[in-house]
Amino acid sequence: MNLGTILKVSELNTFYKMKIFLISNLYPSKSDLDYGIFVRNIELELESLGADIVHKSVISGRAISLVDKIKKYKNFYSQIISSYRKNNFDLVYLHFLSHSSPGLLIARTLFGKNRRFVINVHGSDVLKYNKGVLKWCNNKLLKETDLLVVPSSYFKKIINETFPYFPTNKIYISPSGGIDLSVFNHQVSKKNSFIHLGFISRIEDDKGWKTFMKAIIQLKKRKISFKASIAGRGSKIEELKAFIDKNNLSEQVKYLDILSHKELNVLYNELDLFVFPTKSSESLGLVGLEAMACGVPVIGSQIAGLKTFIEDRKNGFFFPPGNEIELTERILEFYSLSDQEKNDMSEAAIKMAQNYDRKYVAAQLYQKFEQLLSKN
Repeated sequence: MNLGTILKVSELNTFYKMKIFLISNLYPSKSDLDYGIFVRNIELELESLGADIVHKSVISGRAISLVDKIKKYKNFYSQIISSYRKNNFDLVYLHFLSHSSPGLLIARTLFGKNRRFVINVHGSDVLKYNKGVLKWCNNKLLKETDLLVVPSSYFKKIINETFPYFPTNKIYISPSGGIDLSVFNHQVSKKNSFIHLGFISRIEDDKGWKTFMKAIIQLKKRKISFKASIAGRGSKIEELKAFIDKNNLSEQVKYLDILSHKELNVLYNELDLFVFPTKSSESLGLVGLEAMACGVPVIGSQIAGLKTFIEDRKNGFFFPPGNEIELTERILEFYSLSDQEKNDMSEAAIKMAQNYDRKYVAAQLYQKFEQLLSKN
């Protein structure tokens, strides 16, 4: 799709605004800017194309305690029921199937299914939380769903295996809102005398931070000149900091906390390589694509959604999840490339990222909604 298609969609919606009821238990807050940011990004792009978000039932920011979590979900479900009852929208657009499904099921039971249902799954809602009561709710809601949006071809296969009854022709691939190429873009040509590695992620065990740090130690033992930048929050931050101190890495490894998108773009443009050592079944992996948009090749675990955009030895490298020795070898392999080979890999990364442009992704999704609403 090109810009002309996007403009055409916008022109059509000058006369009619699609009315959407947005539901998500993941949504950013002032103190938790990265929480569900992809939901907010999709919302903004749909509005720019003419959508009217007439109702929004969301949970903003992470809960700080069990009591806070219970309170948030009580209010969340109450908002869903109250908004659904008003019946002044064209479709329900729900993000994150598990945890959100009970509220919509209650509303649908009380007030009937008289609008289209679009469900956007993202990963752990299917892979981790689809069990017990939530599994029952998920199955019940999916049987009422008109369109199921998944982030990658990999995850479409997961849906086919997990919910084999769900019609394949009702599954639509849309990469989690895409990436904003007006923010993430290649700006500088790096001329480092060392190799600069980046790791941007939640600091959790399943995201592979220990694998990354063990590879860093291997580089130090081999007397490779390097620098590493780490950004993100999570429950293992103090353990990460202690690891850095214990292994005398404070000169080479910098923890930068959470960064804004503009700050991330600056950091990406300083990197030689982005390391994505996750051990989790990522549904896609937008941070890897953000790095690629800035011309940074990605070394990633050969797992899940990462396999949909990393092309081994073309725009990045693969290594077995959790294997720090193989990760180290891939870093050294990149380090040994000629300047021209590194440049070719950088250009291939940029080309891949362009397929995930946020504006194109949103326009395609909006058109899919229009097609759905046009059906009798």
